[in-house]
Amino acid sequence: MTNQERTKILEMVASGKLTIEEADQLLERLGAQSLADAEKRPDQRQRAAGFTNFTGEQMAALEVYEVDADYIRALQEAGLRDLTVKQLISLKNYEVDADDIVALREAGFTDLTVKQLISLKTYEVDADYVRALREAGFTNLTVEQLISLKNYEVDADDIVALREAGFINLTVKQLISLKNYEVDADYVRALQEAGFTNLTVEQLISLKKHGE
Repeated sequence: MTNQERTKILEMVASGKLTIEEADQLLERLGAQSLADAEKRPDQRQRAAGFTNFTGEQMAALEVYEVDADYIRALQEAGLRDLTVKQLISLKNYEVDADDIVALREAGFTDLTVKQLISLKTYEVDADYVRALREAGFTNLTVEQLISLKNYEVDADDIVALREAGFINLTVKQLISLKNYEVDADYVRALQEAGFTNLTVEQLISLKKHGE
C-alpha cells in the first residue's frame, strides 16, 4: 500500500464518505494485498546474486534452509550458475560449499553436477583424497570410482605399498577386491619371501580366503 492510497482513505473519512470502521477494513485489505505482492517479488539480495525469478514461497523455502545471497553468490563464483531452488537447498542441506567446489576443480574435476557434488560430499571424497590418488598414479578416475575406493577405504598409501610389492597396474576393481579380502602389501611380501613371486590378484585373494 502506498502513502498516496493511505492519504486518499483518510481524506474519505474526513469528508464522511467512509466510516472509521470501513477505513480500517479497507486499510487492512490493502495492507494484506501489498504483503502478498511483496512475497511474490524476489528479495533484492537475491536479485543482486542473479536470481530474479524466485516466488515468495521459494524465498521462504530458501530461508528455512539458510540459503542466503552470500551462499548463492559464492556458488556462482565457483562456477555453479542457473541452479534451481531445489538444487540450492540440496547443496546447502549436504553442506556443499564453494570452497569444496573450487578445491575439486583445482584437482581436475571441472564439470561436476550438483548430484555428483552431493555424492562426493556424502562419502567424504574431498580434493585432498583425489590429489593423493592422482599422485599414486590414478589420474583419470570417475566420480563413481572415487566413491567406490573411498567406500572400501582404499587410500593412496595402499596403492603405493602394493606397487612397491610389485603390483603396478592394478585396476580400481582389483584394489577394492584386495582391500575387501584384507590382502595388503605385507601379506604379498610374506608370500614372496616364501617363494610365491608371480601370484595374480585372484590367486592372492584365494589364498587369503583359505587362510594360507
